[in-house]
Amino acid sequence: MSLKYGMVVDVENLTKLRLGMRDILTSMIFGVTAGVLASILERVDAVITGGSATPFGYSNTYAWVLLSAYLYGPFGALIMTEVQALIGLLTAANPLSWLWPAVNAVFAIAAGSTALIIQKARPKSSAKIRIMTMSVALALLDVPAVYFVVVLVLSLPMIVYYFALPMYIGLQLVPATLLAYLLLKALEKAGPKI
Repeated sequence: MSLKYGMVVDVENLTKLRLGMRDILTSMIFGVTAGVLASILERVDAVITGGSATPFGYSNTYAWVLLSAYLYGPFGALIMTEVQALIGLLTAANPLSWLWPAVNAVFAIAAGSTALIIQKARPKSSAKIRIMTMSVALALLDVPAVYFVVVLVLSLPMIVYYFALPMYIGLQLVPATLLAYLLLKALEKAGPKI
């Protein structure tokens, strides 16, 4: 079931390469929602982990990336991540907020491109399969991304990378994927497309 033109219609779920004004605005709303939640969740992360990890902030961001990429492809996901990152910069949600616009843009483009590839290769695949496949692609992207942040940006030893990588891959594959799927199902149940 797909949502189109403000109505629920029974057609294939199609990831979009071209966005209309409604799609752009919805992606921006997703970004604002993700940004406000990230501002809160990354402070909770700082309290829990002492600032050494961002499990709640990460899961929040990448759930919204998956949802946006599923619905609106790479451009919708990119709009969402950049709005979310701007809010993170304005609220100083995280000491690395300056880095997230670039890192999240790479993840948004990867997720959106994966969504388009799945749509072409397996047009009848279910929402669950599409979201899980996008999540696996992002988990694979975690390998160089976590290395970049932990070793190159933060100049931490490789042992920290070896501990951080499984955590972020796990966060991508389980809570972010589950949250994205639940958000999609909630939107479908809500009826008209926002």
